[in-house]
Amino acid sequence: MIAHVAEAGEAMGRVVLRFSSQPPNDIAIRAALQVAQAFRSELESLFVEDQQLIDLANFPFATEISLNGKRRHSLSSTAMHHQFLAMFRDAERRLQAAAQNSEVPVKRSFVRDEPVQALASACAQRGPWNVVALGEALTNNSCVVLRELFASVTDTTGIVIAGPNSKRTDGPIVVAVEDTERLPGMLPAASRLSELNGSETKILITAPDEKTYFDTDAELRLVIADQPNVSIVPRRETHGEPACVAEQIRVLRGGFLIAHFSSQTIPEVGSLRPLLAALECPLFLVR
Repeated sequence: MIAHVAEAGEAMGRVVLRFSSQPPNDIAIRAALQVAQAFRSELESLFVEDQQLIDLANFPFATEISLNGKRRHSLSSTAMHHQFLAMFRDAERRLQAAAQNSEVPVKRSFVRDEPVQALASACAQRGPWNVVALGEALTNNSCVVLRELFASVTDTTGIVIAGPNSKRTDGPIVVAVEDTERLPGMLPAASRLSELNGSETKILITAPDEKTYFDTDAELRLVIADQPNVSIVPRRETHGEPACVAEQIRVLRGGFLIAHFSSQTIPEVGSLRPLLAALECPLFLVR
């Protein structure tokens, strides 16, 4: 599927930036705004008060323990609600500051729901050309998180995330591809993002074997022959190891990484630990 989001006024989608139980992340916010800018889209900040956490706080045995384990106190749904509100106010201040000169129309909505279900409902209201962005840094190393989002939120063409070590959105747009069949869904998005920040696009071929690599390389050179700002990254042996692919991505110092879900870069099953440890820029993940 092509990585795309509807333009403002089309009423067919927008960038949905979700905030929930984790602290807001400035790079994640900036990444969502850049996608909205690149596609001339709207941005909706979706504040989700997690219903499951509210329900849990109502149990008499529910206790909050500090990170150092030295302090603990009882929870209540009222206290949990106030914690959500404080975090949402912080997120809104950060978003307003980041969006000040972006010319992106920003709307706000607040719901009490399960976070993934809230995204599914929000996208279904305006689909199908939505892009989902997570307002916090993704720290869960399991691919299950992304698989659940793609399975449950059907009216989205892509997901934008930032890792715990993400620190920039400027630099070349890196497109990780295994074969040319997936490139048409990612190259238009790369072109828009590179035009926005005046950068180039670098294609990183992550083919699983040597023959596939050289076949893909030959086809890609025909595809990008008339595109001066697009280049192919020289080959380095990765031996099919996700950690080697992640390190290749890191040294490119990209401003955005565009990759396909269920690939060598982003496997459908397994761990995201190597990628999240190496990822210094946001990730635009295509369905």
